[in-house]
Amino acid sequence: MKHWELEIEGQHIRAEWNESATFNMQQPVGGHWVDYHWWTVYGVESDQEALECVMEMIQEHLSEET
Repeated sequence: MKHWELEIEGQHIRAEWNESATFNMQQPVGGHWVDYHWWTVYGVESDQEALECVMEMIQEHLSEET
């Protein structure tokens, strides 16, 4: 399991990848990381590709909010 902790627009979030196809976005609640969004991407072969998938999802989410 890989994860990246990020600060996006003042919010501390964590992106988690199971090193296969599943991603989770998490936020801290009461000292624990809690999933609030998940998605699947097949064919991801490296940490760099996984991080690019995370950043694309964040960009799409931010675009939907505006």
